[in-house]
Amino acid sequence: MTPPPVTTRRPFDVLGLVAVILSAVLLVPTLFVFVVGLIPEMNAIWWMGIILLPLLFVGGVVVVLLAVVGLVVAARRSGRRAWSVVALGLGILMLVPALLILAPWPS
Repeated sequence: MTPPPVTTRRPFDVLGLVAVILSAVLLVPTLFVFVVGLIPEMNAIWWMGIILLPLLFVGGVVVVLLAVVGLVVAARRSGRRAWSVVALGLGILMLVPALLILAPWPS
């Protein structure tokens, strides 16, 4: 009697998961400041954007780099890619506010 075939598990996407956690840690305070800043009595909270926007941009660059490395590693090892794809989307979302501020506006 032959033993049953061994099923191989595909490797887990650790870099993608780390990138998603990092983006969540940086996006939640930014979204909180944005939502609270919409309340008329809490308009003074917008000064926190001066602190959070550069932090969001640097974090977005780190998240995008981690996601791209996670995608490359997952492709080479035939592993799962879902967390890296989600992290790449969140990283791009994190870069959008800073890029909109830095982009030249047509006059």
